[in-house]
Amino acid sequence: MKILIYSDNKWVIESIEKYIDFDYELLENVDLESLNQRIDYIFVDMQVKNNGGPSIIRELKRDKTTKNTPIALIADREADEFQAKRVGADFFTVKPVSKTKINKFFNLK
Repeated sequence: MKILIYSDNKWVIESIEKYIDFDYELLENVDLESLNQRIDYIFVDMQVKNNGGPSIIRELKRDKTTKNTPIALIADREADEFQAKRVGADFFTVKPVSKTKINKFFNLK
C-alpha cells in the first residue's frame, strides 16, 4: 500500500506514521508532475510551503493518477472543515491527529 503525505512539518508526518499499523510505502511531498504510480491514500497538511493544502487537493483531484484516491486534509482548526469540503477532500481532521481519526480515514475504501 502506498501513502503520500504533503507536509513540511516533520512532526505532522511522524504523528500520522505512528498510527499506521500495516505494511505501507511512504512518499513525502512528491511533485505531482513526476507522480506516475498508483497511490492508495493521501494526507495533505493545511499549510505546505507557499502552496496551501487546499490548492494541492484541487490539483490532486484534477490529476488522472490521483483523482479517485481518498484525500485527507489535516487542518489547524475546526473552522477549516468547510474549506476541506469545498476543495473535494474526502476526509478532514484537526491536528494533532488521533489513531481513531486515522483509522476512520483508512476505512473509506
